[in-house]
Amino acid sequence: MNSTRWFWGILALVTLWKVLAAWKLGLIFDECYYWEWSLHPQACYFDHPPLTAWLIASARVLLGHTTLAVRIWAIVGGIILALAGRELGKDLFGQEAGNRAGILLLLAPIFAGNALLMTPDTFLIPAWACAVLSAWKGYRDGGSLAWWAAAGTAAGIGMLSKYTMVLFYGALLMLWVLSPGRRRTLRPGIMIAGVLTSVIFLPVLWWNSQHDWVSFTHQLHHGFRNEHRTLINFQNLSDYSAFLIVLVSPILGLLCFRTAATRMKDSRYLFLGVFFWIVVVFFGYSAAKAHIEANWPMAAFVTALVMVAGDWENYGAGWRKTAIIVLLIADLGAVLGVSNLLLPKNSPLSIRNFSPELSFMGKVPGLSLLEAPAKQGLSDFQTRIEEFLGPEAAAKTIEENFRISGADFICLSTYQLTGVMAFYAPSLEPLLWLPDHGRSRFPWISDREWAGKTALLSAWPRIYNCSQDLFSEFSTQYPVLIPGTRSPLFLSIGKSYKPENAAP
Repeated sequence: MNSTRWFWGILALVTLWKVLAAWKLGLIFDECYYWEWSLHPQACYFDHPPLTAWLIASARVLLGHTTLAVRIWAIVGGIILALAGRELGKDLFGQEAGNRAGILLLLAPIFAGNALLMTPDTFLIPAWACAVLSAWKGYRDGGSLAWWAAAGTAAGIGMLSKYTMVLFYGALLMLWVLSPGRRRTLRPGIMIAGVLTSVIFLPVLWWNSQHDWVSFTHQLHHGFRNEHRTLINFQNLSDYSAFLIVLVSPILGLLCFRTAATRMKDSRYLFLGVFFWIVVVFFGYSAAKAHIEANWPMAAFVTALVMVAGDWENYGAGWRKTAIIVLLIADLGAVLGVSNLLLPKNSPLSIRNFSPELSFMGKVPGLSLLEAPAKQGLSDFQTRIEEFLGPEAAAKTIEENFRISGADFICLSTYQLTGVMAFYAPSLEPLLWLPDHGRSRFPWISDREWAGKTALLSAWPRIYNCSQDLFSEFSTQYPVLIPGTRSPLFLSIGKSYKPENAAP
């Protein structure tokens, strides 16, 4: 079997499918939020560094107001990841292992999804892979300092995408500690890389210094707040352990940990292993205090899959076959799921026809249409499906109601819904406002211009109670059904807006 042909064939097939899916599949909430960012380029934002917005803005110049403009860089990032992982595996373990590593990085569920949807993780991961590849070329015998400069540049790009790129330097520190005979030669390269990363990261530091360091403090609170006021939250740790196994499919996940635990005496695996363990341990510490999202530790599995590719022949034939079968089943399920979302709305096979109705609302004593979503709600499954299927219809429904309401601007319940309106109702983008910490998230909006004016208050998919201090008078909140979805939109009118009472 010619593994090189397999690699290029799979890369081409996966890329073509992603282009089609990216073009046809509606944006999810966070992608709409980042679209709103891209309309107002900044050196940083409340939640994350700016690269996601910059990339979307650059694609918009060529591809216009399209879903493909939002996602094209995600697809490019997936290609870069596969190529970097292939080169790293080839350099460490040979041509066959390199091709195998590239294929695993293309097909692993977490990386396949990350290379389709546009989020801050989207370019963190290829930047991480390129930084590790360059660091290896600088670390090996005879490596040039130019490779360390390349590593620092890639890490700087990663830092512009997501702050967790800093763990790359935690791994280099661990590598330095574990390489006593090479510390003197490692030090200059690591310092060069660090200086270049810091220079690239300067815009983010400058922006934060002008905004009370809000982006840094938000992320620290987000990742390390003690949610349950216990020393260790075992439920969070249990969930985190499950994430670590299934992110790249269950059998591959187990093989990643097996190789990372047993092959550290080999300098090649030691090099890759430090980039795995630093991420796993860091987010394990975070999981002891706070809830961890499944995507947070994904960077660990870039080098973990390269290790698996290099150690492949040392696994039993049964393990290898089972790992491939489980991986292909996971990929097939994902492809079928996404393909179903692309079906026409009236298709009898559409997944939306198999989700629960809102008919339960009339069967629960004392539960009205207005109260039901807040008290009982739709299933998590239905909510996720509607995140793909509902935003455009929700935006159009808000737009129609705004046109007939006589309101001056629109107050929205969440930052995600604000992004949805910005993408799917672009003519209303200058009239959008988020009362809940909108000045931090959207500093380019001047809500004080609407003092004393009337707003249409819109909430979806959950009911939202706006602060009574923001308006002198509220109308009764009423539900409006959105075509093609089962989560109603909640609307009301607020008169005489009081911007002095809005949260900063």
